[in-house]
Amino acid sequence: MNEDTSRHNRAAAPGTGANDHSWEREHRHPTPAQARGILQRRRDAEAKLEQHQQEARRRAAE
Repeated sequence: MNEDTSRHNRAAAPGTGANDHSWEREHRHPTPAQARGILQRRRDAEAKLEQHQQEARRRAAE
């Protein structure tokens, strides 16, 4: 990732004053509802991966 666009590069944040709040709003932690959605998608993806792995093991054993 380019260092200029890195989330961890504090120098990448604009220093215009008037629009600082908009940068913070777009780069803050997710809301609780967003976090729940992220966690649910992660659980679904993990369950799907596990199912695919089990099917692959079963096919390999046949």
